[in-house]
Amino acid sequence: MAPFFNIPLYMVVSFLLLTLVIGIYFSRHITSFRQYAVGNKQFATATLVATVLATAYGGGGLIRNVQQVHNLGLYWIILTLLSGFDLYIISKLALYMGRFMGHLSMPETIGSVYGKYARMITALSGICDAIATIAMQISAMSLSISLCLDSVHPKAITVVVTIILIFYSSFGGIRAVAFTDVLQFITFTLIIPILAWFMLKNTGKSVFSAL
Repeated sequence: MAPFFNIPLYMVVSFLLLTLVIGIYFSRHITSFRQYAVGNKQFATATLVATVLATAYGGGGLIRNVQQVHNLGLYWIILTLLSGFDLYIISKLALYMGRFMGHLSMPETIGSVYGKYARMITALSGICDAIATIAMQISAMSLSISLCLDSVHPKAITVVVTIILIFYSSFGGIRAVAFTDVLQFITFTLIIPILAWFMLKNTGKSVFSAL
C-alpha cells in the first residue's frame, strides 16, 4: 500500500526516543506500589486533562471516526457527540466516591462493597478489556505507520513502539504513562492541523471550500 503521507523516518525515531526518555525520567524514585499505581496523587490538573484526553481518544477511535464520518457524515458526528453523555452520568456518581479515594483500583472498590468474588470478576473483566484495547491500539499504530512511511516495514516500527510502551509502563507506572501522554497530546495537537493543511494543499482546495 502506497503511503498516504510520507513522513521522514528520523522524525518518527526522534519522537519514539523522546517518549522513551520522558518515560524513563518520570520512572525514577518509584519505591512503593502506591507510587506506581496512583503516583501519590500528585498531578497537576492540566496533566490529568491532557492524559485523559490522550487516552480517551486513542488511535483506534481516531481511525474509526475518520472513516465513519466520511461514510455517514453528520449522522456519525451526532452519534459521537451523544456518546459523551455517559461521562455526564459518571460525573454525578463521582460526587459519592469520596470514601473510596484511598483505593488503588476499581476491583478493590468493588471488592470492598460486594466481596472477593465480585473483586475477582471485576479484575478479570478489566484485564480482558485492557487486552482488547491494547490490541486495537497496536493495529491502529500499524495501519497509521503503513500510511505514513515507506522506508521501513510497518511491522518493524510497530514492534519497536510496542516494546517502548511496555518498557516505560512496566517500570514507571502511572507517572510515566501520564507524562508521556502529555507529550503525545501536545505532539498530535500540533501535527494533526499541519497534516490536514498538507492534505488540502495536495487536493488543490482551500480550507473554506473543503468545509
